[in-house]
Formats: sequence, C-alpha cells, structure tokens
Amino acid sequence: MTPTAWISIATTLLIVASGPVQGQEPSNPSNTEATGLTIDLPACRRDMKAWKLFSPGKLDVDPRLWNDPYFKQRIKESDARWRKEDVIDVTWVDIDGDGWCDAIVSSDKEPYGNVKGKPILLFQPREIHLRTAQGFKPFGGGKHSIDYEGSSFTVYWDTESHSAAIYSRIWQGNLIAGLGPGDDAFHFRQMMRASFAAHKAGNVDEESQYATEVEPFLYTSRYLPRAVVKRIWAEEAQRAGVDLAFPYAD
Repeated sequence: MTPTAWISIATTLLIVASGPVQGQEPSNPSNTEATGLTIDLPACRRDMKAWKLFSPGKLDVDPRLWNDPYFKQRIKESDARWRKEDVIDVTWVDIDGDGWCDAIVSSDKEPYGNVKGKPILLFQPREIHLRTAQGFKPFGGGKHSIDYEGSSFTVYWDTESHSAAIYSRIWQGNLIAGLGPGDDAFHFRQMMRASFAAHKAGNVDEESQYATEVEPFLYTSRYLPRAVVKRIWAEEAQRAGVDLAFPYAD
C-alpha cells in the first residue's frame, strides 16, 4: 500500500488495515478479533545522510532562489528553528514498507517511542516525513507535512499491506476513529494489556497514559460492542493478575 492510498476518517485515522494476525493468538472461536495488525514493527535502515540534508525551509522558496543570499539566510534560519522546536525527538518507522526508515518528528521527548513488547505510543507528533530516493519528503504530497499537534499516535504494523498503521486520538473531544471490530478490538486489547502491566508494576503514569488512549471504547459502544470491550477487559486483567473492576456501569 502506497502512502497515497492511506484513508482518512474524520481526520483521526491515518491508515486502515485488516486481515489475519501474526504473533497474536485469537481469544475466541468466533474470530471477531481477526486483524492484520501487530505490535512488532520490522527493522529498517536509517538514511541519516539524507535526513541531515533535509531542508523544510526550502519548501516555501522557489528553487531558483535557493542560492540567493537573502533567501539562503532565511532558509538557514527556518531550518534551525524547525530542528530546535519541532524535532526534539524522532521515531524511526518504515511507514510505506520500502525497507527504509521514515521519520515521525515530535516536539518533545517521547517516553514510549522505542518500547519493546507493547505498542509504540507518541504524545507529541508534529510531522511525518517519508524517505524517498530523492531524499525526505513531507507525507501527503504537499509542500508541508500535515501538522498533528493536539493528537497522539499509536503505531502498529499491518502484515497485509506491509506498511504502518497509525491510530490517532484527537485530544479535543477525545475522538478516535473506528476501523472495524477486528482492528479496534486489537487496539483496545494491546493498550489495556500495556496499562494493566504498568498497574502491576506500580507505574501509575504509564498505566493512565495507555488507558487514556482507548478511554472512548469504555463508555460508548460506538466503536465496539459493550460485551466485547468488557470481555477483553476481564481477559487482560486476569492475564496481568490484577483485580480491577470495569470502570463504567451498563
């Protein structure tokens, strides 16, 4: 699946994926959680030479003016400001499945950007830049990358399309896109699994941060049937060995 094939739903979803899962055992015989998503992202190569040469400041300037002293200085200042303010952290993910790492830049340090055994969770994503044969290019095909300020990302791998799948939650209104029973159930299960593990370890902040990402699933059946959400909650709580009651009444 190419980046141009990504589907946006109410601006809260970057990619839709479905299919059989790898590395995840189904939890019930009805197979309502069948999905192509996995938390295991493949390794990729980082093109640091191209990344160091990437100049977002040039995107606003006609190429014929790049060597003009005035515009050259403006580009230099713009690039310096961008790297200082918007590129505090970089999460390297092969978004389009070409074997090269693409860059998700964040305006703050990401505590769960390189975790193992749990979903990658980014709280301050700003831009996505794809590595191409011509260097890094903003995702979306325009001059600038889409600005994702005010949202968080959860990054998975889609084993069918061989590309990244990114759930985005918009903080204002606590909005999250629904993908369908299999993908949504997988997302909810993995986030609760991480949250319960943090609870068991006594890490209150981590517990809350993972749970908050899927809080809409808990109080509305808009995304998943209530029975499915409560079953997954109970299964993951038992798996983690924690005694936590479902927080919302029917």
